[in-house]
This record gives sequence, structure tokens and C-alpha cells, in this order.
Amino acid sequence: MRISNFAQLAQLKGDDRARLKALHQAISLEFSAPALCEELLGESQAGLIGKGITLLEGTRAPKLPDAQRIKSFLARKWATPDDNPILSDVAMRIESFFHSNMPEIDLGYQNLFQLVDLRQSSQDSFDIIDTNGGITWEQRAPGAAVKPRREISESSTAVKYVTWASGIGLLDDWLRFNKFWNVQQVVDEFRATAFDKKAEMHYGLLTALGAGVETAFDTDDTKTFNNAAATILRNARAKGYAVGQNAGFWIVCAPEKLGRTMQMLEATQGSAMVAFQASRQPLAYRVAGVIATTFVGAADTGYYLVLPGRKLQRGEWQDLAVESQRDIYASATDWVGTQKFNAAIGDQTQVRRVKYA
Repeated sequence: MRISNFAQLAQLKGDDRARLKALHQAISLEFSAPALCEELLGESQAGLIGKGITLLEGTRAPKLPDAQRIKSFLARKWATPDDNPILSDVAMRIESFFHSNMPEIDLGYQNLFQLVDLRQSSQDSFDIIDTNGGITWEQRAPGAAVKPRREISESSTAVKYVTWASGIGLLDDWLRFNKFWNVQQVVDEFRATAFDKKAEMHYGLLTALGAGVETAFDTDDTKTFNNAAATILRNARAKGYAVGQNAGFWIVCAPEKLGRTMQMLEATQGSAMVAFQASRQPLAYRVAGVIATTFVGAADTGYYLVLPGRKLQRGEWQDLAVESQRDIYASATDWVGTQKFNAAIGDQTQVRRVKYA
């Protein structure tokens, strides 16, 4: 589903500059649509509708905004009259985009990383702070004084923005002879690869972790899972995260291992899988969802168990945007898309690579 009908550009009268201006507006609208959906839903909800996500334990996918809500939002955002018939048509096409295209984008990583929104900021980086106040609680006798601890050690990891860019040339002949299907295909691929790169970078932070985060296989999948979750909780205890046994973990795995992972998650207390396999443990900890992504290799020997948020953080400086420039020597218009984002794992103990065998 596309929001813009590029074929309508053929109906524009006047010189080529008017057509190129309209084309620029159409492409910009196409590229801004995913960010618009995230703004309407909120970052935490948008990540629940992405490709390859299976929600568990009562976690529900958000209700996507309808055309009326989108229309109202666009009217406020760009001060367009509420009764504008063109706006109404655009709102319905955006609604269709949300329902058809957004679930196809890999947004699962948004459930893992806490967002630091720097789109309107002048800062070129943010810090993941590692604070150790050495705070202890002691029994105090009546009238006794509390001794505040002031020797606080603090370090931080700076996460600086990274600009990701790509470009494509749209030939004059495509516009002159109304070959708008070529323009549509290029725009579709441009947007898809932009979000693929974003997902690749975030998941790459997990797959790049060393052997120090591995949990060895122990008897069966559920026992190994319980061992890994317990390790994360014990590590988190000294971090000041206030994480209890009911923390909502996320699992990230290769699509080839999704069936095995879902079978493991059936082993809950009172289930037939546990009842008829006397040696099998039930799952002892809560999983909010499973993310199956091709950015985890098919040959990967384990899945990733993640305690989300906390020191896993990502920054957004600029959503996907486009600029264009005419090249008279090539009889084409060059289009360059850019986006600025970065992420970091500030505490590796929030992640375990859980071995299959």
C-alpha cells in the first residue's frame, strides 16, 4: 500500500519544476509515514506491531488509529482545514498504510531498547550513566542519626549520533513518459532498506556480544531458560533496577528456531507438556514476547534472552528524510535519503545467549 498515487503526477500542467516539486512532496510523505505512526501510537506501542513479533502473557498489540484520528492529527500538525477533501483522502490512505505496511517493518528492537528522543534537541550525543552509590539500608535506633553516603562513583558511556544515508537517481524519461511504476518501486525499496538497516544495527548489538553472556544448555530448554533468567535477575540485583521475578523478558531468535522457542514456552505450570514429562521444569519467569528476525543467523547456536530497557538505550536524532538535486549531465534527479540514530548496550548482564544444546 502506498499513500501517494504517483501516476497522478502526469496530470500536472506546467513546467517540469512543478512536477518535481510535487514528486518531492509525495516521496517525503511516503518516507514520513512510519514515523507518523510511531508518533500517533507512541514508541512503546509501535514496536508491538512490527514484523516477526509474537506477544505473550496478555501483552496486546495496540489498536491502530483510524482515519478520523489521523485526519485530526494532520490538521493540527500542518494547520490544514479539517474539512479539506484532499486531507480526508490522504488520511484514509495513511490508515491503510498503517494496517498493511507497518506490520511488515521489523520494529521488534524497539521493545528492547529504551528511547532517548533527541529529534528536537541540539545535543549530538546522550550518556548511558553507570551510577554506583553504594547505598545500604540499616536499622536505625530512635533518635540515631542517618549517615549519608557521599562517595559516589559515576561513569558513563557516550552514544553519539550516526548518519545513515543512501541515494538514487530518478531518470527524466520516467517522468516524461509517465513510467511511474519505476518511481513507485524505487521509493518502496528505498524505504524498506532504510528500516532494514535500522533493525540490522540494533540486533547487531546483540549478536556481537561475546561468549561471556552465554548460558550453557542444561538437560532441556525450559531448565536452560530458567537458569538464564535467574542469572539476569541476580546480576540486576546489584544494579539498582528494582527487578523482581515477574519482570517481562523478551526472546530474540532466528525464524528457523521460532517453532522450538514457542514449544518451550508451552511448558507452563499445569500444562500437559509438564504433566506428562516428569523431568521437565515449568517456565519460572514471564516472557512478554518473542521476536523472530532474520538478523539472527540461521546457524546461531542459541537465542537471546533480554531484560529490556534500563541500560539498553537508543537515540533518535532524525527520521528518514529526503533531499533532491537536478543533474543536467545525466538527465536525472538525484535523491538522497538520510536518517540519524544510534544505540548501545550499556550493561551486557541484561542479555544472555541461551544455548540450544
